[in-house]
Amino acid sequence: MGDESAFLKLDRQAQAQGQGDSWLVTAVRWTGWSLAAATWVSGALFGLYILLFFGGAAAHGALDRWNESLDHLHPVNAPAATAGIGFHFLAGGLLLILGPIQLIGGIRRAVPAFHRWLGRLYVLSAGIAGAGGLTFILANGTVGGPVMSTGFGLYGALVVTAAMVSYVHARARRLETHRAWAIRLFALVVGSWLYRMEYAFWFMAIGRAGHTTSFHGLFDHVMTFFFYLPNLAVAELFIRSRSGSGSNATKAGACAVLLGATAFVVTATTYFTANYWGPGMVSGITGAPL
Repeated sequence: MGDESAFLKLDRQAQAQGQGDSWLVTAVRWTGWSLAAATWVSGALFGLYILLFFGGAAAHGALDRWNESLDHLHPVNAPAATAGIGFHFLAGGLLLILGPIQLIGGIRRAVPAFHRWLGRLYVLSAGIAGAGGLTFILANGTVGGPVMSTGFGLYGALVVTAAMVSYVHARARRLETHRAWAIRLFALVVGSWLYRMEYAFWFMAIGRAGHTTSFHGLFDHVMTFFFYLPNLAVAELFIRSRSGSGSNATKAGACAVLLGATAFVVTATTYFTANYWGPGMVSGITGAPL
């Protein structure tokens, strides 16, 4: 997105500014990109799991197997809901795999045309994922009822909004603002992946307190919004800290939060790949039950 000369000029300005930044600003950038790298690997693995398990089940003509991952994903008498959630999964898997590529400065500078076209695909995928999820909610509702439907509907609306605003700023060559919105969009996109991780860690640490099979417990209601709103807060902290305008305390806090988040992602990715995503990929390809 944006033209080559504008991107190169902005990147050179950022590099020049970085030479005069304090070590805290440098630390924020490194910890931020460490989190982005860990999230990319984890999100790509989860995206492959989504594409291989759900896509594999569809290819084998066994859409009912979607319910092995999460109940009520394949309502038998609601084809519109099934189509909506299918497009949601397909586009969401692409978002998780492709998203971090858009944030890599080296690729952006070396092949700006690729960055622009991939950005268009990313915005389109975000629109499809959001529309697919909203179609499912409108056609079938959610297992958690009105609270979950509201939370998930807001999530889909935010994803679509962030994608469109990012695109509009890129077209207008407001590139720094565009990048800020791209970071917000990526923070939202990883929410679907974090939702499952956070549930599993809660079950391991606390048990099923606050959770019911119908997703009407207190923890269930909190998680309806918690899987994406804190992500936006972390993204905002990173955006403000990397600009160098925040206080030293803000920068130090950002480093601590980003390092903690990176450790969580690495630990969780190792556990989930070994116990869930890896077996799910194999199951989707072979048709064997989970």
